[in-house]
Amino acid sequence: MHLKDDVTMTPMPALPPLVDTMIHRGTLLSLDEGERARVLLEEGPADPIECDVLHAADAPPSLAPGDLLLVWQPAPGERGVVLGRVGPTNGPTSADPAGPPTELVLEATHSLTLRVGDGSITIREDGKVLIKGKDLVSHATRTNRIKGGAVQIN
Repeated sequence: MHLKDDVTMTPMPALPPLVDTMIHRGTLLSLDEGERARVLLEEGPADPIECDVLHAADAPPSLAPGDLLLVWQPAPGERGVVLGRVGPTNGPTSADPAGPPTELVLEATHSLTLRVGDGSITIREDGKVLIKGKDLVSHATRTNRIKGGAVQIN
């Protein structure tokens, strides 16, 4: 029995040829919450075009105004899609002179563990803090205070 004897073949709808699609380079003018971008194309209309942003990972891409982008526009006048950034970002980076944030909050409902190699710090929901490591070192330029209901050494 041949497959084509039992199955009715439905023709695929005609797709536009790939040469009709347009991939452009452009500059990001503005970004609305990582979803909609206004891009000025290097070649094409003098006015910016509206684009959706392709999310190829869980987090949206890191884009900033002034970034050089790769944009797909199915046809002139249609909404484009930002495929990604070309080269480095114009936005803040970890080496930014503005520095790290003034406060960073990590929150968990049961426990939070920071682990590197054989060392770890665990904070549990019952208030217990566990610090584990091969060696523990404490340095203070002023008072180094140990305070608790009871302090056990060895």
